[in-house]
Amino acid sequence: MMLRLVVGLLFIVVPVLELALLIKTGQLIGVWATVALVVTTAVSGAIILSRQSFTLVGRTLEALSEGRAPVAPVLEGMFLMVAGALLLTPGLITDVAALLLLVPPIRRAIARWSVDRLLRRADVTVRAYGEGGDPDMEWRPHTPAGAAGGPVIEGEFERLGEEGQPRRGSGSELPPPKS
Repeated sequence: MMLRLVVGLLFIVVPVLELALLIKTGQLIGVWATVALVVTTAVSGAIILSRQSFTLVGRTLEALSEGRAPVAPVLEGMFLMVAGALLLTPGLITDVAALLLLVPPIRRAIARWSVDRLLRRADVTVRAYGEGGDPDMEWRPHTPAGAAGGPVIEGEFERLGEEGQPRRGSGSELPPPKS
């Protein structure tokens, strides 16, 4: 309910602020200079977006070819899509937000924060199975008081040694999960 209210207010407040800022900017530097500024930021952002998209596709394919889940490239791709949508929206505030999302360190920090926040709200149990088929590790990152329990994610794991060779081990060798 609160999220709907916030999103609803954003759809009202942001366009009003954009309009006010465009009017004020037009008064300060002139109408055509303001239009040129909005068009220049949109075109520049679109060029940067297209270049980063190709890099991201390459990273995704690389992760898939190495047998890794392309979680980070997919998350970054999602934020690039948001940046593209913001660039299509005329206005200076949305252009600045989009350009910030086009900066890889900022985009990665926002992605990490988002995933961390999502995991803190989730009620998940992770079980890892080693050689004997018995659970070597069970980890519940966050359990709200009175929760009945969330989904259980089960899987097998194989540790890689320093030279990339498989090394079996028990869950007790894992560092403690972040709380």
